Amino acid sequence: MSRTKKKVGEIRIAKRIVTIGHETYPLANISRVQTLRVVWRGKLATLYPLREITVLLLLGGAIALVLQRAGSRLAGADAETVRRIGAAFLALLAVRTAYLLGVLLYRLLFRRKRYALLIETAGTQYTALSGTARNEIHRIQAEIVAAIEDPPATERILHVGGDLVVGDKFGGDKVGRDKNVQSGSPA
Repeated sequence: MSRTKKKVGEIRIAKRIVTIGHETYPLANISRVQTLRVVWRGKLATLYPLREITVLLLLGGAIALVLQRAGSRLAGADAETVRRIGAAFLALLAVRTAYLLGVLLYRLLFRRKRYALLIETAGTQYTALSGTARNEIHRIQAEIVAAIEDPPATERILHVGGDLVVGDKFGGDKVGRDKNVQSGSPA
């Protein structure tokens, strides 16, 4: 299975089939078409870095407290060595914490909502399209549902715009382990 992003240029709807990218679905076998919002889970979840940030801050505070107490008990070269090692370790903790804060801010402020067009045939769901263009996915969903209800006499070609790719943008044609599709009402 290729992990490259393939933009959708057009969707072809004929009397009996709908073709999206390299996938062809028989209209008679489609039991459900739905647009859902992708909700990130696992390490890709928006607030996932908070736990590690908290642990790093607590660890940094404990190290600073130990350094302060150890510095007063030790004298001379030993105190200076302990202080330098502790400062280096605190600097590493600060760099990691700053990185995680950057990831958290990116996810909170800049990560766009993603949507998926799911087509269910005989109980199996396929992520036909994914991307950030919610209105475009809704338009395609409506066209496919209309074709199921009333198949066109001649082939229709839908031109697709926006940030949409065939399948799941982050690998494969199924929604993966670290992300889930929000169930319930469409987004």
